[in-house]
Amino acid sequence: MNTIMKKLKKALVVLLAFVATPILAQNTNYRVESDKDLSAPFSKYKTFAWAQQVNSAQSLAYAVNDAIFKTAIRDAVAHELAAREYKMDSQNPDILVNFRVFDQPVEMTGYEGYFRDANYWGANEVRNNNLGLITRTHNTTGTTDRGKQYYFDKGTVMIQLVDAKKGVVVWQGYASGLTDGNAFDKNTDHVTKAVHQIFREYDLVLNN
Repeated sequence: MNTIMKKLKKALVVLLAFVATPILAQNTNYRVESDKDLSAPFSKYKTFAWAQQVNSAQSLAYAVNDAIFKTAIRDAVAHELAAREYKMDSQNPDILVNFRVFDQPVEMTGYEGYFRDANYWGANEVRNNNLGLITRTHNTTGTTDRGKQYYFDKGTVMIQLVDAKKGVVVWQGYASGLTDGNAFDKNTDHVTKAVHQIFREYDLVLNN
């Protein structure tokens, strides 16, 4: 009887592991997209600096005000930049790097309040209405005199790169699906994976 019970317990453990695996995979598979400036000299970018928002004590804007979570994203982004041999140069960088998260669905029209948020971009970091991006059609729901309409799903991390000399956003990547129930998924491992997947999109630009 004991032998039979042991076999049953072992089989149950294997079954539970098998059932749990796809659940974990489902929770960490994110929808990842990116937009780029076709004219940007990506191969010439070698150095970076953080945008003002990254090192400030302000919230992530539009989302979670959590210093630890913000640091986790910054560390994940820094790791990906270092893996691509970017060097920090706070005095004369080639690109400025910024990020924000959305814990709830957000739809924004035009550039004001999104690319020119005072808590997100500094006064001299990005020139108004000068994005340089070719946007994907599924993220653009229309155009107006004020610019395009953007929709971001809840649980989204967005990373943006700015040509520091021109003050133009030349690339942005975003991963959606970082949710834990109705809340933003702050699991460090999940955030790190999402950031890594975003930068795999950036590799398509670098290797093009």
